[in-house]
Amino acid sequence: MVQGIFLLDIFLPWGSTVCEVPQSFGAPVIVQNESDLYVPLENYILQGFYLLQKPARGSLRAVTAQTALIPAAGGGTWTQPDVAAAFVSRSRFATSAEIRLFGFEVKTMGGCRLQSVHEALAHTRFVNCSYVVWNRPKCICGDREHYLTIERNCSAYGIGLLSVHDPGNLATFEVRLEAQHKNIAANEVDEFISTRFDDHKQGLILGALKQFCPGPL
Repeated sequence: MVQGIFLLDIFLPWGSTVCEVPQSFGAPVIVQNESDLYVPLENYILQGFYLLQKPARGSLRAVTAQTALIPAAGGGTWTQPDVAAAFVSRSRFATSAEIRLFGFEVKTMGGCRLQSVHEALAHTRFVNCSYVVWNRPKCICGDREHYLTIERNCSAYGIGLLSVHDPGNLATFEVRLEAQHKNIAANEVDEFISTRFDDHKQGLILGALKQFCPGPL
């Protein structure tokens, strides 16, 4: 159960049309702290997001980590995504496996600003794909212009946008924009995994590589 949450009642101006929100989404759930979204996000990455990334005729392993308190080795501003994921994949007839790193900058409903997009953009120094994750309900008509500002800037910078209607219901996580893939040098990939993932999770990543591409690593 997500702690520190409350249900949000949506009031529309007289005469407004109620936006279509799937009944299965239920009432919006808004968290007070970004950290309350970390575990639900990891669960979504390993389930719904995983299915979006899996090769149609290949294999995929995903490993997640909470990295909000782990800065880059050299320090610096905006060097730590709140949540990170390493996806190890191999298409059926590929000659080798591929590692893709994902970074997720998590924001509460009231905490998502234009600066949030810039934070996510800064993470592309370390990850292939960077996302802003926003605890924004499926429909809040009053913040449409603010939403469009965030969406347009994400699109301009190649940053993905993922919205969360109810953190406790993974079906309400929606990828609004796909992130553009950025190329990261192999040594940067090694550095990120070595410093942001603990020994156990590094072992899971190495195990997936060995399974997909047998031989010495």
